[in-house]
Amino acid sequence: MKVIVLSVLSAVLLVACHKKEPRAVYRNVGPVVIHEPGDCDSSFKAESPVKVGETGIVLPEGSNICITKGKLEVQIELPEGFAFSSAGRMATDGAGLPFATYGCYCSGVGSACNVFYAEGMGFGCLQSSCVGACTGKFTYKGYSVDKISYQADKESFFSMPSIQYSIAALTAGQSFSKHELYGVPFYLVKDEKAFLAKASCDCEGTTACKLKVLSLQQAKGVVTDTKIYYCEGGCNGCELSVK
Repeated sequence: MKVIVLSVLSAVLLVACHKKEPRAVYRNVGPVVIHEPGDCDSSFKAESPVKVGETGIVLPEGSNICITKGKLEVQIELPEGFAFSSAGRMATDGAGLPFATYGCYCSGVGSACNVFYAEGMGFGCLQSSCVGACTGKFTYKGYSVDKISYQADKESFFSMPSIQYSIAALTAGQSFSKHELYGVPFYLVKDEKAFLAKASCDCEGTTACKLKVLSLQQAKGVVTDTKIYYCEGGCNGCELSVK
């Protein structure tokens, strides 16, 4: 009898020791990641691109954002086609993921920073109880992730109004110029005749890589005379080159 009672008490103590405070939990449901709603101090879907502090990362429109209780971190789920990755360690477990966590870390031992969000300004770090410097960064399972890339078809990417408006902010007075947004390379072209005389899409000599073009919109219904040119096709290394 004594052995049975001791066994029950040990089991109860073991459960109690492993009980944790509520935190954001991710459940994989196909390609979608769902946050437990009760674990967010506030949550919303980004209606426009959101800047994230000194990281240089801009979250695309449609990102699901959860600011956890206590404002200790921000958990992000990217819209379909977008993924977090690491520029220096592309083969890690943290590469090509639709979600990651943004946190602010204090250089002082035993003190903490908080994250903040201001509409129009984006995310950043608050000093809180930190006696040193606060640094914000994205992580996933201990890996640092430092970029967002788009990994689906380019036509859908360039057709997004928010992407068009972001590209419109890049325009310059040149005949044509090369740019990259979310890891997708493209050219902005004003003088199509001069550009097409030098542009080509090549994929190891095959014809699978095609040159495509869209008109650039500055705002809804406002089409400019600048064109977006890019290459797309079912082969590796399908990129636009200008000679």
